[in-house]
Amino acid sequence: MKYLILAGGSGTRLWPLSRKLFAKQFLNLTDNYSMLQNTATRVSQKNGEDIFVISNSESKFIIKDQIAHVLPDFKMEQLIIEPSARNTAPAIAFSAIHFKEDDIVAVLSSDHFIKDNETFNKILSSAKTIAEKGFIVTLGIIPDSPKTGYGYIKKSGENIEDGFKVERFVEKPNEQKAKEYLADGNYFWNAGIFIFKVKTFFEELKKHSPEIFEVTERLRQKKSNSERITKEDFNKYQNISIDYAVMEKSDTLVVIPSDFGWSDVGSFHSLFEILPKDEDNNALKMDENDFVNIDSKNLLIYGSKRKIATINVNDLVIVDTPDALLISDSKRTENVKEIVQKLQSMNAKEAEVHATAYRPWGSYTVLDSGKNYQVKQLCINPKQKISLQYHKHRSETWTVVEGVAEIQKGDEVFTLHPSESIFIPATTAHRLSNPLNYEVLKVIEVQTGRYLAEDDIIRMEDDYSRL
Repeated sequence: MKYLILAGGSGTRLWPLSRKLFAKQFLNLTDNYSMLQNTATRVSQKNGEDIFVISNSESKFIIKDQIAHVLPDFKMEQLIIEPSARNTAPAIAFSAIHFKEDDIVAVLSSDHFIKDNETFNKILSSAKTIAEKGFIVTLGIIPDSPKTGYGYIKKSGENIEDGFKVERFVEKPNEQKAKEYLADGNYFWNAGIFIFKVKTFFEELKKHSPEIFEVTERLRQKKSNSERITKEDFNKYQNISIDYAVMEKSDTLVVIPSDFGWSDVGSFHSLFEILPKDEDNNALKMDENDFVNIDSKNLLIYGSKRKIATINVNDLVIVDTPDALLISDSKRTENVKEIVQKLQSMNAKEAEVHATAYRPWGSYTVLDSGKNYQVKQLCINPKQKISLQYHKHRSETWTVVEGVAEIQKGDEVFTLHPSESIFIPATTAHRLSNPLNYEVLKVIEVQTGRYLAEDDIIRMEDDYSRL
């Protein structure tokens, strides 16, 4: 079985943890691994050969690094890039042309939590058996409460092996309807997990969404001719979900009732539900030695490096990141999206990016900034290098703090060790490289000049095709 992981989302409901350019799937929300890493290893513990991920070009190097860290066999060719965001139907249809007709594909979200991996994989195996017979299979989560934030799937009385034919899909209900669905016993949460044979999927796509099918066939032809697929090509897709395009219309749908501890982690409330609690019912994602508490209960706290102290406060969400702090009543965390909208209207960079930004060669963290200066820590991964570049408006001073740096400055090459520095004047071509294959290079960069924005980079050579 092949596994297609959808990783193109840019969630705002978990701000300031998630940002537009570093979304929920890349965060270590529940343990020491990201949601994406947990999704990949959940279904492929030994290697990454059957894992495929579809996402946008901005995230491709983050995805490659994160998955390769846990599944070393994962290759860049298994990363499918959608030229623009057009919802799940185009994403899945475009991805499907990368598989063979007889392949069985499981479509998974990159940012969901699953507690019981063993049960999940057993149910996937059952789904594969049903999909081989020409059905599209979805996993319906057995509800344990009347949730109004999920769509529902109603099963029919027709049994298909471990599943049931789907009677209908239901939109997110109000609380009264959700209580009725829970009592009925025939309704399940729609987790957006689908398993199908590629041939079956295209037959259903052609039948129920011919416009999506026709665009996909044109893209298939371009791919087979090794032609570049452009944003304009992709934007011919209708912006529509896979549920609306195919699943709600198809008579091949089978639902398998499933219970493996699932959550879409769509809010801080759902995050609080799945995290372990201390004796005061506080959920902490931080070093416990950095939390000092007097008579505070029912808190969700994400900390970074600072001490957090609370006195006699209850039912709060506290999220402390290097560049933004959120404090919210735990019953009002749905308003986080409004906070992000306000930040965007202010053109605040904190809505888009973290203090730490990831690049194909490693990462940089903004440590301090002010008028005409900015201080960063650069982390260059083993055997990686930044582009050969120059800046029109700023000069830079690099000081090595860990590792060994190989630096090109103009026509000269220097080797620097910890505590050694070099000055790069504006308009001078330069490049920073890590020649070692076993240690991350850490450099403090001090920028000075009247214009310090990231777009003041003129690349001359680049190993990552960013010219």
